[in-house]
Amino acid sequence: MNLVLPLDNGSTLNISVRTSSRAKRLRLVSSIKGVVAVAPENYNPDSLQEFVQSKKDWIAKTSDYYSGLRQRAGHAESEQVIYYLGKKFEFKIIKDRTDFATVSESLNLITFHVPDRRSYKVQIQWWYRRQTAQIIAARLPELSRQMNLQYNKFSIKKQKSRWASCSKKKNLNFNLLLAAAPADVIDYVVIHELAHILVMDHSKRFWKIVETFDPDFKSHKTWLEDHSPVIGIEDL
Repeated sequence: MNLVLPLDNGSTLNISVRTSSRAKRLRLVSSIKGVVAVAPENYNPDSLQEFVQSKKDWIAKTSDYYSGLRQRAGHAESEQVIYYLGKKFEFKIIKDRTDFATVSESLNLITFHVPDRRSYKVQIQWWYRRQTAQIIAARLPELSRQMNLQYNKFSIKKQKSRWASCSKKKNLNFNLLLAAAPADVIDYVVIHELAHILVMDHSKRFWKIVETFDPDFKSHKTWLEDHSPVIGIEDL
């Protein structure tokens, strides 16, 4: 079900309505994919309409914000895609006995074979984790050698707000979705965390180290800022 909300500028906005057995009250969720109204299963349609209308200013503001992000990332609101090495791919889920994926550059398609279609997001998560682990295992030793820095160990983790982190013990953690970024952006993230071995803050000295090994770090940083909201799939 969708609600159509008239805006003050004369345009309209479609709001998806989703019911949840866990919802105790009406609430709105805004993301790169649009605005969703989450309601209890026994909600009153009139109350929902009034609630959405009362939040019209907030809805318009957040919609404008995400619209700008979509434009910078070249991402349409209705697109159902995932990113891999900086490219957008459509994805298809096929039920199979084993879990594996095939990437077709020519078709711009990633096909995920999964034993249980209901848990396909978990399978995609593990696929990302494997891809990221392989890339980091190849690039981290090389970049640390170039920077003449020693790290302890690295891990691939599911992180909501960080692409990577570095501990005082020189342990490096990388977001499992990092494989979604282009190769040069992944290198920037690795260089960024290695630089933290020398400087834990983001002072001028820190950024000077990063720039020494990645002269284009500002554009790589911008790519991450623009694409972070559109990378991945909902509830990954």
